[in-house]
Amino acid sequence: MPDLMSHLLIGLILAEMLNVKKKSIVVLGALVPDILAKIHLAYFYVGIEQPLTFVHFHTPLMAFLLSVVIAPLFQYKMFTTILYFNMGSISHFLADFPIKHFTEVGTIFFFPFSTKGYTLNWVWPEQSIYIFITTLLVYLLIKAVKAKNL
Repeated sequence: MPDLMSHLLIGLILAEMLNVKKKSIVVLGALVPDILAKIHLAYFYVGIEQPLTFVHFHTPLMAFLLSVVIAPLFQYKMFTTILYFNMGSISHFLADFPIKHFTEVGTIFFFPFSTKGYTLNWVWPEQSIYIFITTLLVYLLIKAVKAKNL
């Protein structure tokens, strides 16, 4: 998977291209799938047995359900918050889609109907630095073009 900084930049690029004023909600949606899926690390570091798995939090359905749960916490319209959050989470899953895996993990698009992971197997996870550099350059280019047009 691309690292968190790449997901953050991809969310920002999406928000900039679509002229979203509430960029933070899009970025939150782009970051939350990885953050929720890593909850098990807290159990690992504390040294206690984990009572359940958090792998299925890294799915589009769980991202949508979370957006519905947290939408009332924002001062914006509920529909707008859900839409922007899910734009970010969709960008997250699409960014994870081309990543190669040693196991047959991939992106679980159709949970709870299927736990089959899908991947294009194009990029190894350690090559995330190239994704980060590319997304950073694209974001800076978009910001420069927008600043010049003002």
